[in-house]
Amino acid sequence: MEFHATRLLVRNFRESLAFYRDVLEFKGWHNDEMEYAYFEEKQLALFARERMPAAISTASTTSSPQFVLQFEIEDVDEVYRKLLGKGIHFVTPPTDMVDWGSRVAHFCDPDGNLIELYKSIRD
Repeated sequence: MEFHATRLLVRNFRESLAFYRDVLEFKGWHNDEMEYAYFEEKQLALFARERMPAAISTASTTSSPQFVLQFEIEDVDEVYRKLLGKGIHFVTPPTDMVDWGSRVAHFCDPDGNLIELYKSIRD
């Protein structure tokens, strides 16, 4: 399991994008419609906070997260099964997020911090 990125769940996507892209001059890509940005060199992503509950199919998470720790792995389903066997309760099972270009699963650590298992499914 390799650390992939910290995803900040931001209140105002456009304002945050302008700050990180224009003020701090981070290089990356963004999608205004999805309200998502990724600054690959910094391992930092931005995502509109109000969109996260819908993305993980829940009204809210246990901690109302402000960030998501992403870990890139080879096989989301395999790690999902392994962690289920260790008693991890998942917020979402392995799911293809086609708009994101990734397969993901989500769970929380003991303090309620949201963790994402991530595998790119882009061609």
